[in-house]
Parts: sequence; C-alpha cells; structure tokens
Amino acid sequence: MTPVSAFFGQRIAIFGLGASGLAAAAALGAGGAEVAAWDDAAARRSAAAAKGVPVVDLRAADWSRFAALVLAPGVPLTHPRPH
Repeated sequence: MTPVSAFFGQRIAIFGLGASGLAAAAALGAGGAEVAAWDDAAARRSAAAAKGVPVVDLRAADWSRFAALVLAPGVPLTHPRPH
C-alpha cells in the first residue's frame, strides 16, 4: 500500500467500504488524512470498524468539513436508487 499524502491533515469522506473503499481508507489514513467512511451495509461498516477505519454516518455529517469525497467504484449509481 502506498500512503496518499496529498490530503495530509484534511478530512476526507469515503463512501463504499468494499475492497477499493477500504484500500482508499488505508492509503489516505497512512498519508495523514482524517478519514470518515460509510457504507449502507451494516456488515461492511462493522468489518471496516474492526480494521480500525473510522466509520461516520455521512448522511448526517457536516459536509462543509470535508476536503474531498472518495466514491468507491462498486457503489451503484442508479440501483436500487441513486445515493
């Protein structure tokens, strides 16, 4: 894993905690970003939290505090409904 330091010290939202979302969380965290991650699936949230990924309900988050959003490629854009 290569640390992503371009967002050092910034708060980054990650939506989708499959393989790519978890990899993004690890790389950003290793690079010094403050990660806030979410997935609609409770099992994925639990698995991510068990790996030390900070899980934050992005539906209720203050979006003015985020520098960027990482949207995992596995998140469906139209099914079952747009996010």
